[in-house]
Amino acid sequence: MYENNLRLFDPRKSSVWRLTLAFAAITAVTLLLAITLIYQLLLGEQSRQVERRLDAEKTRIEALASEFDKQSFFQQLDVFRSEGDVLIFWQSDYEQSQQLSFLPDNIPSLPETVVFPVLDTGRGQIRLLTTGKVKTVYGNIVLATATEHLQRLIIDFKSIASWTFILAIALTGLFGYLFSRRHLRRVNYFNATAEQVQNGNLSARLSHKDKGDEFDRLAAHINTMLDAVEENFALVQGITDNIAHDLKTPLTRLKLNLEQRLQKLPEMGYELEQLNSIINTFDAMLKLTRLEHGHFPLQLETIDSSQLANDISEILQPSAEQNGQSIDVAISSPWQLSGDRNLLFQAIFNLVENAIKYAGKGATIKIIIAEKSISVVDNGKGVNEHDLQQLTKRFYRSDPARQKEGFGLGLATVQAICNRHSLNLFLSSENGFCAKITED
Repeated sequence: MYENNLRLFDPRKSSVWRLTLAFAAITAVTLLLAITLIYQLLLGEQSRQVERRLDAEKTRIEALASEFDKQSFFQQLDVFRSEGDVLIFWQSDYEQSQQLSFLPDNIPSLPETVVFPVLDTGRGQIRLLTTGKVKTVYGNIVLATATEHLQRLIIDFKSIASWTFILAIALTGLFGYLFSRRHLRRVNYFNATAEQVQNGNLSARLSHKDKGDEFDRLAAHINTMLDAVEENFALVQGITDNIAHDLKTPLTRLKLNLEQRLQKLPEMGYELEQLNSIINTFDAMLKLTRLEHGHFPLQLETIDSSQLANDISEILQPSAEQNGQSIDVAISSPWQLSGDRNLLFQAIFNLVENAIKYAGKGATIKIIIAEKSISVVDNGKGVNEHDLQQLTKRFYRSDPARQKEGFGLGLATVQAICNRHSLNLFLSSENGFCAKITED
C-alpha cells in the first residue's frame, strides 16, 4: 500500500512544491536583476560612451557651421574626418561623401542613434555603425562610429545570459522537485503508517535514525505515543477478557440451575435464552483474543471450499427463507485451500449470517467461489464508506445494525481468522454489500 501511495502522490500539490516554485520565482527575479546590472555596468556604459562621443562631435559641428562659410565648413569636416575616429558623411550640392555606398533615409537626429550595416567603400568591408545626423544650415551631416565589436559583445552577452537564465530556472525547478519529492516521500510514509494504525494495526511503527533530522525526531515521538496507545489498548482488552473469563464460570453454573428449574417453571425459558446469549458472547470474546494473539492452535487440512459453501448454504437456507431471502452458491473455479476447517467454516458462516441479518427482506445472497477467493455478496442497502472502515473492529455496530441482535464481534472474528490463515478480507459496498476472502 505504501508503494501505491507513493505512485499516486503528486509533489506538485504540496506546500513544499509551492515553496519550491516561490524560490524559483525569487531566483528568476534575482538573476534578471543581476544580468541587468552587469549589462548596464559593462556594455551599457560602453554604449553610453559612444552616444556621448557622438553628442560631443555634434556640438562641435554645430559650432563650425555657425562660424564658417560653406566651403570652409566642409574643409574643416575633411580635417576632422582624417584626424578623428568618428566617421563623418554628408551629401549636399557643394560636397558629397564618397566613403559609403549609400546613406539611409531614416537616420535620426542626435542624440538619438541607430545601428545599421553599411559598406565602407574606403575599406571595402561591411561594418556596423552607430549613427546619428546633425542638422546644419549647409545640410545634414551624418556622424558614425564603428561598433561592430560592441554589438557582437551585446549579442553574445544576451545569448549567454538567456541560456544561463533558462538553465538556472530549469535546474532550480528540477532540484526543487527532487527535494520536495524526497521530503514528501517521508511525509507520505508517515501517512501510510498512520493509516495502518487507523485500520487497527497498533503494532505499526516508523523507522528512524537515533541522531537524525526533524523527521527522525518526530518519528521517535510518534513511536513513543503508539507504544503507549498499544499498551493502554492491550490493558483494556486484557481487563475485558479477564472479566469475561471470570464471569463465564458463575454464569455457566447459573445456566445449569436455570435448566434444572425450567421443567417446573417454563416461563424462565426467555431468561435462559438471554443467559445463553451472554455466555456465547463471552466465548466469542475469549476465542477472538486467542486468535488475535496466535494462541489458538490450527488443525490444518486441505479443504474443499465448494463443499464448505454448500454446507453453510444448507444450514442457513431456512433462516434466509424466513426473511424471504435466498442463498445461491456460484462456483466458477474450485479452490482447495489449507487451513482449519472449523475456523474457516465459522468465518464464512459469520459472513452469510450477517448478510441474512442486514441485507433486508427479499434480498438475494450469493456465495461466489472463484480462483483463490470466496465472496459473500448481497443486493441489500449496503453500508456507508465510514462504517465500512470500522466493521472489523470489536463491538463496532453501525446505527441501523443496533436494531438487530448481536454484539459486533462477527466481522472482527472473521478478520482474526483470515489473519491467522494469512488470508485477506476485503469489504465493499456497491449495489449491496460484498465481503471477499482472498489468498495472498
